[in-house]
This record gives sequence, structure tokens and C-alpha cells, in this order.
Amino acid sequence: MIIVNNEEALRVKCEDVLPNEVGPLVEQLEKELEYSSRMGRPGIGLAAPQIGIAKNIAIVRLGGEYNLNLVNCKIKDQYDKIMFRGEGCLSFPGRIEDTMRYQEIHAVNNLVYPYSFVAGGMMAIVCQHELDHLNSVLLPDIAIQRVKKKVGPNDPCLCGSKIKFKKCCGVK
Repeated sequence: MIIVNNEEALRVKCEDVLPNEVGPLVEQLEKELEYSSRMGRPGIGLAAPQIGIAKNIAIVRLGGEYNLNLVNCKIKDQYDKIMFRGEGCLSFPGRIEDTMRYQEIHAVNNLVYPYSFVAGGMMAIVCQHELDHLNSVLLPDIAIQRVKKKVGPNDPCLCGSKIKFKKCCGVK
């Protein structure tokens, strides 16, 4: 069962996954993601800490050939920081936040035979989200705080880019 609204239970130190653990853990994560979808809470990624397992493994299921298993994975490089609008999390149902993410990442899965991969677009966003879970970083931690004051077009952008709002997040 997916842990919901329990930050203490989600903030666990994860241990690396051993080769013989990968198959059973991926299967368990897939079953939980499928069950959540059947219960009306569809998701596209799930990390082991979200189901009470303190292991460095997560899955991303965007459909078809766009599926990844993140095993002892680390991000090496990140490119093109953006404000991502409308990020959600199965562990915080109904909570939708704006976050700062990278449009492209270069990551390394570390198991017996490490391999690197490049992910872009939605795959990059979901990988960052799931890897955050493995590092005890939760959606409320990275949510951009909404400011109630009015932002002018020539004011610095609220995302922290140091670019004028009209040329950054204020672009229509």
C-alpha cells in the first residue's frame, strides 16, 4: 500500500539494491502502481520508500517503450532548468505544485554493469521526482511558494532565474 501524507515514514535512508533484489522489487512496485490506478489514483512513477521499502529503486511507467527502472541511480548532469507546473505525487493525493525541474538529465543506473542514459521532457521530470523520493526529498519540500504580491513584467522572476519575469515564467 502506498504511504499517504506521512512525511516521517517517507523520509527514510535508502540502501542500495542488490542484483537479486531487482526483479522482485520492480514487480512489487508495478503491482502497487497498478493497484493505485485501479483505485482511481493513477500514477506514472513509484519509488520504494513510498511503499515502505528503504531501497534505492523506483520505476517510471509512461507507457510503451517509455518505461525505466531506476536502480541505485544518480543524476550526473542536468540541463535547462524550468518551472514545471502541476506536479503531483501519489503520496500527497490532491496536492498539485509548481516546481523547478530540469528538462534534460544524464543519469547513471549503478548495479553490476552500470549504464548511463539521457532522459528529456516528461521522462526527465518523473525521474527527478522519483529520485527525490530516494533521497528523502518530498513534493512539499520543493514546491515553489506562491507569492501573493503582484509581479510586474520587469521584476525578477519568482523562480529565481534572475531573468525578468516577462522573459521567463511570464512568457505566454
